[in-house]
Amino acid sequence: MEDEESPEECKVCITNYDKAKRRPRTLPCGHSFCSLCLGGMIKEEKLTCPSCRNTHTAATTDAFPISYDMEAIIRKLKILQYKAEFSNSPDGPAAVKEKAEGVKKILGRLQETLTQLGRYESQLQDWVGDHDDLLTNLSKLVVKNQSAVRLLKDERGILEYQRTKGEEAVRQLEAMQESLAAATSPKRRCVPLMRARRGAARRRTGWNTATPSSLTRTPPTPPVRRVTSRALEEAKRAEEGGSSSGDLPSTPDSPTVLTIMEKVDLIAPVLSQVETLRRLGDPVKTLLEEGRVGATQHQREGGEEGATHKSRRARLSLHDGLVHLHALEDQTESTPAPTHLIPHEALVHLLDYTSSLVFLKLAWVGAGSVSEGGMVYIRLIPDTELARQFLLLCSGEKGPSYLHSRLLGVWNKGTEFEMVGGGDYDRNDGHGGAPIMENLRPRREYQRPALAGTVRAMHGPVSSKSAQFSISTQDCASREWHWAFGSVEKGLDVVRAAANHTAIKEVTVVDCGVVVPL
Repeated sequence: MEDEESPEECKVCITNYDKAKRRPRTLPCGHSFCSLCLGGMIKEEKLTCPSCRNTHTAATTDAFPISYDMEAIIRKLKILQYKAEFSNSPDGPAAVKEKAEGVKKILGRLQETLTQLGRYESQLQDWVGDHDDLLTNLSKLVVKNQSAVRLLKDERGILEYQRTKGEEAVRQLEAMQESLAAATSPKRRCVPLMRARRGAARRRTGWNTATPSSLTRTPPTPPVRRVTSRALEEAKRAEEGGSSSGDLPSTPDSPTVLTIMEKVDLIAPVLSQVETLRRLGDPVKTLLEEGRVGATQHQREGGEEGATHKSRRARLSLHDGLVHLHALEDQTESTPAPTHLIPHEALVHLLDYTSSLVFLKLAWVGAGSVSEGGMVYIRLIPDTELARQFLLLCSGEKGPSYLHSRLLGVWNKGTEFEMVGGGDYDRNDGHGGAPIMENLRPRREYQRPALAGTVRAMHGPVSSKSAQFSISTQDCASREWHWAFGSVEKGLDVVRAAANHTAIKEVTVVDCGVVVPL
């Protein structure tokens, strides 16, 4: 941070001067700090300048004069800022008229949309009626089919009964034939006897040998299977015909409206993949632990002519029972592809912006060339611009990310104001960290107690380096931080260890991303 970039703030507490407790006072060495910070630095009637390390003698802060020139410069800067804001303020008649025209256009589009929704609602009611009629017809068909099945069972019972009686008559006739063949009486006597006994057998069994066609009955016509198949085919054709003819007409301002079934077919693959992750069975856990599941994002670059498609991927992993969606990275030919891919957009839709949890993995080389560091989990303030920008830079969804960026330094080391800074994702020298979101502005929600683990924008939301961040390592209960948008939930010991590293600029963000709430 350069002094000339923010003369209106104290270089110790990084807070704007005011006319109460934080009036600027000038040391004999020429450097200026706020009264509150100078009072805290006086020990045994001596004070060491944080900038040049010169020692000055003073019992109280009144020993150092108020920098009226600095206050005048601050007032001048505020006046220039107010003038700039007033000149750009959209309060003129032309601006009001332009807004009124814009509201009128939006109102017209909303009314047209409501009209289209009414038409679509009417069409949905028609489709519901058609399907209700179809269900009624199918119910009637099922009842007829059940009656036909019962009839077929009855016919089968009659057939079995007739077959049993016929087999019994055959056995009796065969026995009678054998008896007659063994008799010694003349043939003329045997024939009348055989006829008489055959007639008696027919009367006892009810068997009619003269009408063999009466043993069976004609099956119902047409067959039930044929009728059922034909009805189902007609129902399917009716459903397809209703879907195709029932779509709302498409216009340049109104895209074609999808039917309910088309929408289900469109989102079903994505939902099934995400639901598989939700259940997290043993096979899915194994795939996540082995790094075989990833998310893919396809981007289109360039204009209509010469447009190219770029594919980026993000790893999915499982740590402590939490699914980690790592930052998106460009793919190269040497990058191994995961076995299972899920659309990155489907996982982004699962994020809960009222309670987002992101992570940074810090690493550096310690004593004996041993790698040190660990994971830092940060809970973001619900749905604010600075928090959303930090989440996007952790996930890489918009392109850039904090991946491979380095920490920039430690400020106020050894004091209650100690903080670690980083976030210069594009230059890594302290002059980068440009915002990736528009219309960043101060918020009341950004004012938080100065507790250890507080994450804040180092230069504020309206700065050209708003992506740079700082993390406090100590509690300062009597103070409040401005521009705070999150707090460390786990891993504050890693941040403190990085602050004590001999070369803070060697500490690198080797991994970052978002925890998916499954």
